[in-house]
Amino acid sequence: MTKRRNRFIPSAGACPWLALALLPALVVPASSRADPVAQFTFSPPSPLTGETVTFTSMSTGVTSQNWDLDGDRICNDATGPSAQWSYPTSGVYKVTLCASDDFGQQSSQTLRVTVRNRPPVATFTYMPLAPFTGDEIVLTSISADPDGPIVGLHWDLTGDGTFDDGSGPTAEVSFPAAGTHPIGLVVTDRDGASTVAHANITVRERPPEPISPFPVVSMLAAIGREGTTVRELVVRAPAGARIHVRCRGRGCPFRPYVKRAARAARIVRIHRFRRALLRPGAVIEILVTKRGEVGKYTRFEIRKAQPPKRTDRCLRPGTKRPVRCPTS
Repeated sequence: MTKRRNRFIPSAGACPWLALALLPALVVPASSRADPVAQFTFSPPSPLTGETVTFTSMSTGVTSQNWDLDGDRICNDATGPSAQWSYPTSGVYKVTLCASDDFGQQSSQTLRVTVRNRPPVATFTYMPLAPFTGDEIVLTSISADPDGPIVGLHWDLTGDGTFDDGSGPTAEVSFPAAGTHPIGLVVTDRDGASTVAHANITVRERPPEPISPFPVVSMLAAIGREGTTVRELVVRAPAGARIHVRCRGRGCPFRPYVKRAARAARIVRIHRFRRALLRPGAVIEILVTKRGEVGKYTRFEIRKAQPPKRTDRCLRPGTKRPVRCPTS
């Protein structure tokens, strides 16, 4: 009698569970591999021309990051998780981050960066720095614009707040009255931005001019023990000048004496001092004046057995009080 050995032969319907059990070890589920997502931010959010802008990636699931910073739609301007760029002119620029993973999947994000215009820097100089009434004052703009050309320069020369008294890089003005005079300059760039510069110019009253040619006073004298004998006193003065001679002290031969120079640059001789013996302590004063001009003052003080002490000064218009003459 022959014995049969029983064998278990699974049915066709029992195989799928085995295939499913082996599948996780062979295939990675698609749900465990995240798609790349490109994201980025930039700072400052509203940059100025020429200002450095920093772009920072916030992407996920990426292994490669490339940047299009110049808006040419090609991500070849920088690589890596961050980039920096600056823009020379104002406007709206598109920036794109191109990202991908190891499996070749790609993602990108494009943002618009609004670059603001820098306004011009308005400033000017003027010469002379300390003008007098009637002087011609030259104003010169030294304004600049950091991101483009200047298209407008207009001047306010009267201080009325309207810039309609001149245009261009230079202007000229003069003031008949002394005081502080405001000046303004408005500068406009190609983007329409404007900046105003102001300055207050202090104008001084013009000093009077000296008599021309300036008077010359000379004395010829003999010095003795008892005093000084004036042999000749001469004044050279231009036409129209007024010569006032005063003498006080012992030996003075006359009271105040006034004479006017009648001819151009004439020589006036004071004859009344001839042979007069002036005692020590006597004083002779000569004042040469002309309306509206700086005059001449000369003083001789008679001394014992010494030449007279001479003092020369100037006379301001309308006064008889001597002052030191200006150096120039």
